This record gives sequence, structure tokens and C-alpha cells, in this order.
Amino acid sequence: MFITTQFKTSLKASRLWRTQLPTSRLLQSRITNRRFISDDIQKADKEAGESNQVEETGIIEKTSQETVIYFDRVLPFRTNNPFLSWFSYFLIPDKSIEAIKTHVMNLANPKESDGFRSIGHLEISEVIPISRDGGAFVKFKVPAYSNISELNSKIHKNTLRESKHGLINKFSTPLAFPVKGSPWIEDLRRFPDKTILVKFQGSSLSEEELYALFRRYGTIIDIKPDQAVAQVIFRGIRGAICAKNCVTGLKLNNTVLHVQYAQSSKRNFIMDAIVNHQRISIPLILALLAAFAVAIFDPIREFFIETKITNKFGLDKKNKIVKYFLDLTNSTISSLHRLIGADEQKDGKRVLWTERMDMVKELKLWIEENANTFLIVRGARGAGKHELVMQHALHDRQDVLYIDCDKLVKSRTDIQFISNASRQIGYFPVFPWLNTVSNMLDLAVQGLTGQKSGFSETKDTQFRNMLSTALMSIRRISLSGYKPVVGSGENEVNIKEEDYLQQHPEKKPVIVIDRFTTVNKNEGNSFTYKELSDWAAMLISMNIAHVIFLTEDVGAYQMLSESLPDQVFKTITLSDASRESAKSYVLNSLFDNDPTEDEEGVNETQLKSKINYKDISKTLNQSLEPLGGRMLDLQAFVRRIKSGETPQEALNSMVYQTAEQITQIFLNKDQGLVNAQAWELIKRLSKSDTIEYDSLIYHPIFKATPEQSLTELERHGLITVTRDRGILKDIYPAKPIFKAAFANIVGDENLYKILETSYLLRLIKFENERISKFEQEIEKLSYVAGQREFRNRVLYLADKIETCNSSIVNAEAQIKAFSK
Repeated sequence: MFITTQFKTSLKASRLWRTQLPTSRLLQSRITNRRFISDDIQKADKEAGESNQVEETGIIEKTSQETVIYFDRVLPFRTNNPFLSWFSYFLIPDKSIEAIKTHVMNLANPKESDGFRSIGHLEISEVIPISRDGGAFVKFKVPAYSNISELNSKIHKNTLRESKHGLINKFSTPLAFPVKGSPWIEDLRRFPDKTILVKFQGSSLSEEELYALFRRYGTIIDIKPDQAVAQVIFRGIRGAICAKNCVTGLKLNNTVLHVQYAQSSKRNFIMDAIVNHQRISIPLILALLAAFAVAIFDPIREFFIETKITNKFGLDKKNKIVKYFLDLTNSTISSLHRLIGADEQKDGKRVLWTERMDMVKELKLWIEENANTFLIVRGARGAGKHELVMQHALHDRQDVLYIDCDKLVKSRTDIQFISNASRQIGYFPVFPWLNTVSNMLDLAVQGLTGQKSGFSETKDTQFRNMLSTALMSIRRISLSGYKPVVGSGENEVNIKEEDYLQQHPEKKPVIVIDRFTTVNKNEGNSFTYKELSDWAAMLISMNIAHVIFLTEDVGAYQMLSESLPDQVFKTITLSDASRESAKSYVLNSLFDNDPTEDEEGVNETQLKSKINYKDISKTLNQSLEPLGGRMLDLQAFVRRIKSGETPQEALNSMVYQTAEQITQIFLNKDQGLVNAQAWELIKRLSKSDTIEYDSLIYHPIFKATPEQSLTELERHGLITVTRDRGILKDIYPAKPIFKAAFANIVGDENLYKILETSYLLRLIKFENERISKFEQEIEKLSYVAGQREFRNRVLYLADKIETCNSSIVNAEAQIKAFSK
């Protein structure tokens, strides 16, 4: 490294000038090294009478008989390593001024040993600690027998020698450097850094001059000279601290040097990779937000689900507090029951059919048996499944969760589906609008990064998450009284959770899933059935709940079997009520009590009621014959009579309304062959109570896929099919009133002509399509028609064409007859 001749000459002249000039001239030299503005500020402070302390001005003042030396590592130092920072605090527990003076004096003026002479009488006039840098400026009084340069050299050498002794010095290794410039004691937020910035007030220094000036403070890695601001990069932060505190304010060749720490620009490559790459940062932020939301809201949601199942705060008779007040007076019971829609007295008057009392007892027994509690209650729509389970079998059960599939499947939008599902399960709080926001964010992220963030969730995923949360709540309820250890001492017994649940079936909640079907499998929310089926199977497998499915669909068995294979389901099948039970139900619904035959003491109102009772009883049998024992129809029948209609008028209105419903659903819609199949069944069932399956399989319309066609019509609610060992046997109307409705449709001459004509046209179209297929095959065989092997096949196809053609001719003849 070469140093310029000018800088060498200036350094030699400076050293010679310092040794030859008297103390007064040295003081003048030191003062000229200070920032020029400092003298003006000091003068203004004195004139204003303000404080001139270093803590307030940042300038260290000294006389000609004083010298300032910077001692490094005499205070706890700060590093990027928290352990080393803590260790430095442990090594230097006392940070007081007196402790610093004692430590510095032991370094600068040790006792004479090993032929090394101490300085003698040395006095510290002031200590200015710099806690941020871990050092201190120490102001010494120069003894009369010495000068500043000699004193500085001895203190520096003594500190180097003493830093090798002592436990604290071995770890911290303090150093002492004379202060050449005018240090600026500031408390700005400028923290130490390995790189210092050297600003030139005057002409700049060369790279060699900077190296010669700063190398003494520590190893330099690089120097970046500049005309205005040069950078000096040290290997350790300690050298940068010493250089900044000792050199700043130094004047060389009419150039004042101002030294500052560079702004810390330490980079965290992991954070840079996350922040600067949207493909990583945005999904990570969203994932953290989602995890935070789960940690906060999931316990709250589990609490609300548990509250809905246990009904702790519900205002009905299952709540102990409410039940206490309900038992006080009959009037209170009646009023509150009307308020919550559960009039127990009225339920008693509805007359539970005698033949269903055994079903209620059996259902309760199955639940208490705690074995294979995957129960299915099957019956046609309106057969009273809900009433049987909820109002009779589970009316006194505490922990019941009721889920209505119909409200979920028929939700029109995703937001409506999420809201309905949350209300059904008790999942709260829920934010349906976040689904729209997350979709927008997903699109934005996809536009920025080219891939989806995965933050948005489909409604089936959200519904699955709701069920998972509900499963945790159900498990907590079923294990609410569980104790792993029972007894004490020698009688202490360890009980597993499985054993506890097996021994206490009454602790497990009952999950009722109503209107479970596979008819609407093509609807947008049909995934609900599969999710509920899998969820129920998991509850049964974990043995934490009893599950009851209410369904009217035979196809539901297949879906449930897929979720829980190798499982025999316990099934209760509800049929329509008998004629006697139906009549009894209607009469008890119309009249609170049957009027007695004794007319003595009967007032006019009671007598009128008695007459109405007798009149209705006479005509009721005739009206109930076509109505059957379907609970839903019986309830509608009672409402019509109460509105003022006679039993016959009520029946006629219901038959007409049902006939209109059938034509709208099965005959008016353009469903092709399905319309023809439905019309054929309607014509046959209007004349007969039942149709044998064997009589349909040879009909042209059903011949292709008879079982599939009838099963589809059964799922849509037109017919009911009985089975013998899995084979279709007999076909009935789906509801008893359907037979009367079928007869009403067929008996209307004008309507019959329209529907029969439409049926014949579909039949003609069907036969023409069959003929086209036969003709195509004959055309392919035309090349080999002369061969004997294919002659029979051609004759067979010809007979088929003739049969189809005869059917077409007959259909056209009937259409022609209708037109006349």
C-alpha cells in the first residue's frame, strides 16, 4: 500500500509540530480541529446563560491540560446475537460511572509488575459513557511531568497489556484510542454498523489516505472512495465504532472529516423471498389469516353447536329452568307451548295410531341397546315419519340435533346454502360473504401469479368443515361425564372412552337427518346427501352418537351402504293408517271430545256440535275411502272441513288439486318416453288398485328397461313398488289419493283425448325409431342377404318392422278417431 507524498509530509509535520510546540499551541491545534460551528454555538450558549453540558450539546469540552481517550468494551455491548448480548451484560453487571472509572483506571494505570512501570499519579476528570456503542469517552488530566502525546501512548499500551489479563478482559478485550477529532455525542437512532460513511468538508482523501487513517482501529474489508462521501467497510463492528468515535471532526489539509454509521441494510433472504414473490407471499398471508381465524372462531363455533344440541338456553320444555316454570300452572304451560309451537295437549289429541305404538317402543329400545344405532325410518311422504320420531320417540330426549336436508338442497345460492347449513347445525359465527371475497382474491392472485391461491373454498368443502366441527362438539357432549379413573386405592379402575360410551348410551346425542333422498341427485346441492351419509357413518364408527335417517326413497339404502359397508341397518317402515285409525284421527281433530248420547243438560252449542258430529260421521267413511290413511292428506282434509267445506267437497277439492299436480309434473313436461310410461301407469292404476310387474315387462314402452323406468318413477313420487327378495313385484299409487286422481284424469273426456293423443304420438315416434334401427341393420345385411346363414336374421327383423308398423297403424287410427 502506497501513501501519497503529500499525506506523509502532512502526518510527519503534524507529529513534529505536536512534539515541538508548547501546550498552549497544542490546545490551539485541538480547538482548530473542532467543527467551526461549535464555537459559535458555544458562544451563543454562554451569552444566553444556557447549559453547556455534553448531554445537551453533544460536544466534549476540555482544557489544555486534559486529553480525551475512547475506551471500547467497558460497557455491555449489543450484537445481533441475543446470547452474546446477554453474556456481555452478565460479564459487566455494574454500569455505573464509578465502576467505569475503576475499570478504566485498572486498564490505563495498572500496578507495576514484570518490569512495567505505571504512569504514576493519574486522575480522571470526566467519564462520558456511550451505552449504544458499549464504550466511553474518558477525560484525563495531563500530569505536569508529561504531555498529551506521551500520556496517550502510555494509556494505549497499558490497556493493550492489561486486556490480556482477567476473565472479563479475555471475553471483552477492551482497547483505548486517543480521540483525534471532535466527537459528536448524539442519541439519534443511528445504530452501529460495519460500514462507516466519511463525508468530506473540503477536498476528498484518496483510498490510501483513508486506509492509513482508519486501519489502526480494525481490519478493513473494502474502501469505496468518493468525492463527497467515502465508504470504509470493517470486518468487525468494533473497528467501525472506534473509528467513528475517534476520527469524526478531524481536520486534515483544510478538510474536516464527518464520520457516520451507514444505514443497516442487512437482508433476510427468507423474508425477501416471501415479500418479493407474490406466489409465495400472498398464499402465505392468506394461510396465516385462515389459521388465525380457525384458532379464534373454531372454539366459539364448537360452543354454539354444543349449545344447539344440548339446548341449554332454549325456551322449551327440555330446558330445566323453563320446565320448572311450565309446571307451575296449566295456563302457563298452554301459553308457552303455543308460543314455541309444541302444544303437548294438542299432540295428545292427535291420537297416535295403535299400530305405531309398537314402532315407537321399538325405536326407543334400539337407541337404548347401544348396538348398531344406524337407524332408518322409511315411509311415503306424509306418512308421519317426523311426528313418529321427533314428537313421540324423542320428545323427552335431551341431546337431539335435527337436520332437514330439504332446506339445504333447495338453497338457490352458495351464500344461502352456507347460511342454511350453519343454522341447521348451529355453526356460528359464519361469514357467507367471505366466500365471494375469497373468490375475487383467488382470481386476483391467479392473475398476478398464474396459479390459484387456494384460499377460496367451494361450498361442499365449507359444509364438510362445518360437519367436522360438529363432530368435535358431539364427541365432547358424549364424553361430558367421562372419567378415566373411577374409585380410589385398591378399588381404582381405569375406564377407556370406548367402554364408557358402550356402557352409557344415554349420554350420546341423537342425530336426526330428515328428508334424506337420492331423487334430487342432479341438483346443485345434491352433494349434501353424500356428505351427511359419510359424516353419519363416522359418528357411528366412533360410537359417539345415535343416527336416525328419515327417508321415503328406496335408493337411499344404496348410498348409506356405500358410506357404511358391511352394516345391517335397523329399519322401520311406515305404512298408511288403517281406515278406523284415520277416521278416529279426523274426528278427534275436529272435536275436542265426543258428544255423549245423553241430551239432558246439554246447551244449544253442545247440541249443535253433537248434530255436526253425527252428520260428519255418516259421510266420513265414504270420503275417507279414496283418501286413505296418509297423515299429510288427513291433515289437509281436516283443515278444509274446519274452513267450512263438507267432507265430500273437501275430498273433491283435494282430488282435483292432486290431479292437476300429476299432470303438471309427469304429463305436461316434455320428458319423452317418461311421459308415455307415466300415462300408461296412470291409465292402468285408475282401474285397478295394483299392477303386477310381469304385466308391464312385455309392453313396448317398458320392454327396453322396465326396472329402471319404474324405479325412476318411484323416486319421483308417482308410484310405489313392492319387492320380493330384491325383485320388483307389485306397483301401487304413491299415495292413496292418487288412485282417485288417476280416475279423475282418465274420466275427463277432453283431458283424456289430449293426453292419449300425446301418448300415441310418442308411441309412434318410439316405434319409428325402432323401425329405423331395424332398417339400418337390414341395410348392412343386404350384401349377404343371399347367404343362408343370415336369412333368419333378416326375417326376424322384417317381423319386428311389421309389428312396429302395426302398432303405428293402430295408434294413427285411434288419433283419427279422436279427431272425429
